[in-house]
Amino acid sequence: MGGELEQILLIILNSIEFACTPILEGTGGFLSKGIMKSRSTSFDLITIEVVLLVLFGVMIALYAVVPKTSWGADGTFEKKWVSVAAGKSHSLGINSDGTLWAWGGNGVGQLGDGTLTERHSPVQISGDKWVSVLAKFVHSVALKSDGTLWAWGGNKYGQLGDGSTIERDSPVQVSTDNNWVSMAGGRYHTIALKSDGSLWAWGNNGYGQLGDGTTTLRYSPVQIGTDKWISITAGTYHTVALKSDGTLWAWGNNENGQLGDGTTTKRILPVQISNEKWVSVSAGGFHSIALRSDGTLWAWGGNIYGQLGDGSTFEKHSPVQIDKDNRWTSISAGYFHTVALKSDGTLWAWGGNEAGQLGDSTTTGRHFPVNIGQHDKWASVVAGYFHTAAMSSSGTLWTWGLNEYGQLGDGTTTERSTLVQIGRFNLSKNLQ
Repeated sequence: MGGELEQILLIILNSIEFACTPILEGTGGFLSKGIMKSRSTSFDLITIEVVLLVLFGVMIALYAVVPKTSWGADGTFEKKWVSVAAGKSHSLGINSDGTLWAWGGNGVGQLGDGTLTERHSPVQISGDKWVSVLAKFVHSVALKSDGTLWAWGGNKYGQLGDGSTIERDSPVQVSTDNNWVSMAGGRYHTIALKSDGSLWAWGNNGYGQLGDGTTTLRYSPVQIGTDKWISITAGTYHTVALKSDGTLWAWGNNENGQLGDGTTTKRILPVQISNEKWVSVSAGGFHSIALRSDGTLWAWGGNIYGQLGDGSTFEKHSPVQIDKDNRWTSISAGYFHTVALKSDGTLWAWGGNEAGQLGDSTTTGRHFPVNIGQHDKWASVVAGYFHTAAMSSSGTLWTWGLNEYGQLGDGTTTERSTLVQIGRFNLSKNLQ
């Protein structure tokens, strides 16, 4: 009996630490370790019962005050997420309490936890309140609730915007402004919008991807034109953005027609793409995808893996319609794959699938959109280089695809071609 109680106590303590990381941060599992250590001397049964009683009360109290988790009827703790970003070898997420978490590769400090240690499960980054996050090739950018912008990770081309080329393993502020509202990034460049609609860019500019009319590298934010912008996105070496009037513009590398202007000519200033009204756009490795105001989906650029979704592998230099549906609501372009949501909350994917990044239980590439996942309702989805992350309407986080560096966050480095939930601990399973 004493051994069984001891095991239950161990599980409860581990559950509390998992669910309430910010509160118990720094314990390093000392509670459960203490129990394990004392196994050699055996527990006093009465002491265990008293401790269990106290812990039961603590769990009830913590359940009431910790909004970032929920205690499920099936005996589980679940983290609730509000934002997620997928880069090349790392991922970032924001919990419902505004805390920032990171996992995956960390060779140049892109996780921002002050180390270069690879993480296979989410670790918390600072105790501040965050509202938006971006993960790219080897750098990360995030927006705090006070409107300040922060960056960390690789900085060889000045993509962090701190005026240097020094790698940062913890967040550093980008300028002193506090009116930033959104950001996007390519392989080595970053762009961001301020609340006044102005567009700013910094980092690598070899293809004119900053849009300032030059190919000069920038180590700090420079304003791009004087127009009012409402949405931005960046591919490997190109940038696409929406103006407040709904027109779509693009600049930078165009070798595969990813700018959509009907040519393969590099552009160092923004050029308009068609005369239609657009509401959303996402730039991938060498392709772009966008939504029109009528809910139709359009794509252009590189298509060697079928990432445009038009049933072919031929690149397109101008927008072509994907599928005939007009219920598309959200899109995200990865390196060689694309994911999207429809108005009914269903998730769809197509393109390269060599690492299972489409999530259809295979590694077979798809040239048309295919329905993904067992959930009927998805809230958002984001495509990384070779992995994908999505949030359900209930706030649960799911990942799949390449996992060489632990970028899926499931505690392993096992590649997944099906969806796996992140931030969920099953107590009942451990009691079996």
